[in-house]
Amino acid sequence: MFKKLGSGAKHLQEAHLRRTFQELDPRKAYKYLGTKESHDVEHKNEKEKLKNEYLGRLRLVLNTELSAKNKIQATGSLALPVLRYSFGIISGRQEELQKLDRKTRKLPTTHGQN
Repeated sequence: MFKKLGSGAKHLQEAHLRRTFQELDPRKAYKYLGTKESHDVEHKNEKEKLKNEYLGRLRLVLNTELSAKNKIQATGSLALPVLRYSFGIISGRQEELQKLDRKTRKLPTTHGQN
């Protein structure tokens, strides 16, 4: 049922795997869940990009003609995943999250929601 590979076939298979999975160059980055990663993630830049993306999506939802209930649901499905996916990747401090939480709570009142 299973075929035993000869030594020549094993070498070909190993060479194919080396070509397929190349080691990451220390100066280059790859994307994981939309976040650029490398040997050293630039946490400050990534946090700022994620915060801006989240607040932009939140403002987009708040500027719609949806009811309050639907705005909350849209926020949960459109804006929050931007932050949720990054929690295990980007390091952050509790104070930064609290500041973002305050800004999130202020935005609905500035857009006419109570």
